[in-house]
Amino acid sequence: MAKVKKGKPAKERIRKNVRSMNKPAMMDWALRLLRLLNERKVLNSRIVAEEFDVNIRTAQRYLLYLSDLPCVVVDEEKHTYTLTSDYVITDKILNTSEMALVCALIDYATHIFGTEHSKFLAGLKNRIFRMPDVYQIVKDEAIDMEKVAGVQLALERHIKGREAISFLYLRSGKRYTVEPCKILYHGGFWYLVAMHDGIVKKFLLDFIEGIRATGRACGEFPESVRKTLSDAQSIWFQDKPPDRVTVEFDPEVAHFFERKSIFPRQEIIRKEKDGKIVVSFDVHNDMDFREHIARWMPFFRVVSPEKYRSYILDLCGNVAGKNIR
Repeated sequence: MAKVKKGKPAKERIRKNVRSMNKPAMMDWALRLLRLLNERKVLNSRIVAEEFDVNIRTAQRYLLYLSDLPCVVVDEEKHTYTLTSDYVITDKILNTSEMALVCALIDYATHIFGTEHSKFLAGLKNRIFRMPDVYQIVKDEAIDMEKVAGVQLALERHIKGREAISFLYLRSGKRYTVEPCKILYHGGFWYLVAMHDGIVKKFLLDFIEGIRATGRACGEFPESVRKTLSDAQSIWFQDKPPDRVTVEFDPEVAHFFERKSIFPRQEIIRKEKDGKIVVSFDVHNDMDFREHIARWMPFFRVVSPEKYRSYILDLCGNVAGKNIR
């Protein structure tokens, strides 16, 4: 083993050894550690050494693999590793398995490591579960990370620094000055959640260009905004009280709502003698309602409010009109 010059920091020596490992092996270890971090919430070299039955020096080397992943925070003084709070990737937002986070990180890794490792990384998804021949993750295809990686890293810095920023939003052709709050991953796309003119807005990362610091610090985000964000179950959430809708479902699908809560704050109002079931739940707007209810067509009838019944009638009328020959 080559000698190391005196005075060289131990962490730098470990980092040099880490780089000698091939990238697929590094990613494999990083994902194992990510699963452990998800369980323990905080990791250090002692925990890793005990969990994987290795010595402290090896554990330190493994933890450096983890530090290269997005969404991981390293406390240099305490020598601990945690998941950053700047990302909101949860069951509530995704409405899917928490392992979608790992899938998103693998997509990110494919961008970093290049196409030569894409086959390995794709295969790695099937090795995450203990029984890949039994379980399968069903998820949407994620946007190409190459389109958002640069913007994502810039936003991370400004969110951590609590700095107001401006950027050009290609979707509208306008320049916005905002206070960035969180980064969301939903349905295969990445979003910035930010305060703009006192309103919570979402911006697709792949439409953001030319990020600039304004030199102004962000104010404190209202508690109502934080609660709205934590309670959100789709990307269509808004910073105002949701509407309560009541919907009647046909007997063919009634059992789904009896077996589990499918909608936000779902409540079964009553069960009819003919097998129909009446359910109430929260929605923020037309788009939020459509995303929740579309999969249940044609097995429902909107009871109230009237505006959502009218919305469904107009929507179905437009669809029918486009499909008439």
